[in-house]
Amino acid sequence: MAKGTVFQTILDSIAPVAQQHVWGVMGDAINPLADALRTDDRFEWMHVRHEEVAAFAAGAQAKLNGKLGVCAGTVGPGAIHLLNGLYDAKMDHAPMLAITGQVPRTEIGSDYHQEVNLDRLFDDVCVYNQTVMSACQMPRLGVLAAQSAMANSGVSHLSIPSDVGPEKIKDTGVHRVFVSDSEVVPAAVHLQEIAKAINESSTVTLMVGWGARGSTKEVLALAEKLQAPVVHSLKGKAVIDQDNPYWAGGIGLLGTTGGVEAVGHCETLVLLGTDYPYRQFLPDNAKIIQIDISAQRIGRRCDLAIGAVGHIRPTLEALLPLVETKIDGTHLAKVQKKKASYEKKMVKKGDTTGRKAPIRPQAVARSICRHATDSAVFIADTGELPVWMARHIHMKGTRDFLMSFNHASMANAMPQALGAQALDKKRQVVALCGDGGFSMLMGDFITAVTYELPIKCVIFNNSKLGLVKMEMESMGYADWGIDLKNPNFAECGIAMGGKGIRIEDPADLDAGIKRALEMDGPVVVDVVTDPNELTMPPEIMPARGFGFALSKIKELAVSSSV
Repeated sequence: MAKGTVFQTILDSIAPVAQQHVWGVMGDAINPLADALRTDDRFEWMHVRHEEVAAFAAGAQAKLNGKLGVCAGTVGPGAIHLLNGLYDAKMDHAPMLAITGQVPRTEIGSDYHQEVNLDRLFDDVCVYNQTVMSACQMPRLGVLAAQSAMANSGVSHLSIPSDVGPEKIKDTGVHRVFVSDSEVVPAAVHLQEIAKAINESSTVTLMVGWGARGSTKEVLALAEKLQAPVVHSLKGKAVIDQDNPYWAGGIGLLGTTGGVEAVGHCETLVLLGTDYPYRQFLPDNAKIIQIDISAQRIGRRCDLAIGAVGHIRPTLEALLPLVETKIDGTHLAKVQKKKASYEKKMVKKGDTTGRKAPIRPQAVARSICRHATDSAVFIADTGELPVWMARHIHMKGTRDFLMSFNHASMANAMPQALGAQALDKKRQVVALCGDGGFSMLMGDFITAVTYELPIKCVIFNNSKLGLVKMEMESMGYADWGIDLKNPNFAECGIAMGGKGIRIEDPADLDAGIKRALEMDGPVVVDVVTDPNELTMPPEIMPARGFGFALSKIKELAVSSSV
């Protein structure tokens, strides 16, 4: 039976579907939320130093387990600071609820102190966005906010004016959030159509994305029956162990030669739970079949031979008996050969033997891969880090991988690591941080110390915005305006109450990474890396090669004139 204050009623509404953590910064209009949380043992308040961190952390939890992530900020600036992390949740389809304060109802529209039109501000990021103008609207709006976020895998927002939050709710009966637990399978006629197309194809490649998570067994069963290599989008990297013989790698700029071979030389490509956005890397001369739970994503990236709506696991279970076993493994063998050759090159890139400083970033990623546990969660910052993550850190066991995939925001790694670690303090969580990204929100390393979250932040410290450097050079611009004057990040970690290690010599890298990952508590690992290391794609585009050469000529001309 719903009763209590508006904020207490919101907590009652969302409790069955929400994470146990509420991330944010208290103040002013949401102070009654503090009072509600103080006496509610279903939730733990996670006080961060910046609201953007709160949204990233809550979003990471939602991505990992599908439950409602919750963050909060007060009126005006506190609400605005949430937005970047909320856009990350929106674009990666993570269910989130943002609770913000608002100025008193009687002052709305009067240019009041800290007044912001939050309805308008949050409109683009939200699937549900309402200001609670009266206590009698509760608990209905709380239920609808949670239900909309869960049903649409998106962001909901409730704005609470400061004079509404403390109001009491009368007993209004039982209200609960309804969440669909049904699995969708395409109609039999569509399954038959897909099976017919696959059976008529001599070579098939499977491509998995985020929607194939939880379907590893079924994907591999289909791959084995079809002798089909499996490629992945970056979001699908954790679906299959890299040591599996059917794993081919990725495609695109972060891909591998095995992935390029698998996609470029197949007769039929089957997209499983992926909305891969870079159509230029999808084949022009292959039949493409797409299976996805969202009808709106079917066919929006490329022309399809067949599209079907369904969850991947039960759809593959239903499809598997309908497809014929293929015995010709030539296509798979070619992919495996390319994959093996490419992996040898990657191993060489990551070798520190006889190397001088600065340290190659590939070597850092390789060392992390060697010494991390088989259940580790890796969080990659935006920039060069997804390249090193994609190519050098292998998925195996129950390892998992997160980043700001579609929003591609800087500074995501450490905040998302906080969220992941709070879910399970015993599970290893490793944040691969750029020096630019880490320094944006590094103050919230204090949050890891405060709540004893033993995250390991490995900073690839090249004193530049590395990916921006590569972008400039590939477009023919000189490397300019992207240098970073960095502190000793290890000392910063120690100053904030954690532990810190700085690694400058390649000979110290492996032992240093191993020691850091074995340490108790939160650790900052400051690794000085080579700013000139290239993030080369598996295939070189002539235009990019010309642009890179042009940029070097411009840089040389400038240096010669000073």
